[in-house]
Amino acid sequence: MKNFIRIGVTCLLALWVGLGTSEAFATGYYLGELDAAAVGRSLAVTAKLEEPSTIFFNPAGMAYLKGFNASLGGTVVYPEFDYSDPVTGGGSCGALREAVIAPHLYATYTFGEVAALGVGFNNPFGLSLKWPEGFQHEDQIAAIKLQMPTIYIGGAYRPIPELAVGATLRIVAASLEMLQRIQLPSKEFDTLEYGFNHLGASAVGVGASVGIALRPIEKLHIGIAYNSRIKFNFKNGDNHFGLPEGTDDTSDFHDQGGLVTMTTPDIISFGVGYDVLDNLYLEFDFNYTLWSVFKDLTVLFDNDPKNTLTEEGAAEKNWKNTPTFRLGALYRPLSYLAVRLGGGYDQTPVPDETMSPDLPDASRVFVAAGLGYLYEPLGLKLNVAYQFVYFLDRTVPGGDKGKPPPATYSSMAHLILFTAGFHY
Repeated sequence: MKNFIRIGVTCLLALWVGLGTSEAFATGYYLGELDAAAVGRSLAVTAKLEEPSTIFFNPAGMAYLKGFNASLGGTVVYPEFDYSDPVTGGGSCGALREAVIAPHLYATYTFGEVAALGVGFNNPFGLSLKWPEGFQHEDQIAAIKLQMPTIYIGGAYRPIPELAVGATLRIVAASLEMLQRIQLPSKEFDTLEYGFNHLGASAVGVGASVGIALRPIEKLHIGIAYNSRIKFNFKNGDNHFGLPEGTDDTSDFHDQGGLVTMTTPDIISFGVGYDVLDNLYLEFDFNYTLWSVFKDLTVLFDNDPKNTLTEEGAAEKNWKNTPTFRLGALYRPLSYLAVRLGGGYDQTPVPDETMSPDLPDASRVFVAAGLGYLYEPLGLKLNVAYQFVYFLDRTVPGGDKGKPPPATYSSMAHLILFTAGFHY
């Protein structure tokens, strides 16, 4: 029976990969909420996580699992972005609110209590944002969609019971789409008419993560993990211009290739946890994200000799390195039931001088809760979690020539997760 279930779970994992991945909303453009058991503790899991998703959070943890473990699930994200002009008090609108789902799956196998191998798939960097037609800054950005589905191949080694080390290779096939609406003079009607510029591009990047898991004394758990930056060159992308009928001058606005460069940040995580009781575990995590690698989001066009299409400095980001603080708890009132709680604070990386409607962000607080059920006879698991993220209201004064524009942003997000697992 167990072999049959194992085959069935493996087939489901393959099917889930085939379904692809959807972009989501997150810190900056990072989405770490990709496992229900971890999110129930608000991702305070660097020191200890008894799930195959540890290949994503701290690969060293794979060596502390037993046998074959697999899980698959999804993160449903429902974001709410609202904009208003703090100068005029008008122009209020909300980004189009659409729930998206980001799938995740993980599988590991531990050889005895010494070594482990694992694979995984998720989408940790993603963004989907679309402003309604008529948005007053749609000439800068009307919509943006970023997807970075990632494959993980990792291993871990446990030379002594108190220490494990692990590493993971990450392969990312990324895609980027951006839409701007532009006004151009129409020769036929002698008026300004709306057109658009649509960019679509893709790139492949490779990175790595390493981790250490320590059990120096009984009941004490310590974890350290590092995820490397990954650079993407979205080159030879397709820039397509849709111009109003009768546009007088089309010499600059013609379809052509281009280049957008983006680098995802390094992330350093430290966690310390303690088994307060036999059935109660608490953990505190500190994450430091090196967002300073994100300098700009400028599109360099292949055929723009007069620099008509690229305005110098308009797409500067200059994000800052930021900390995140997390606290999580795991309580097992029964051997087959897990109750999880968590919360924390995340500081925004976006400075006022580059805050813009393509990537609106603010410092936020978050709380989470989750439940887990284990059917031991068949090794089946089911975990569910909910997280609420509240963004502190933020007003930015705007820059020169209205870029970035003055704005007040109010945001929140609801995340619902489900993860089904199997242990053999």
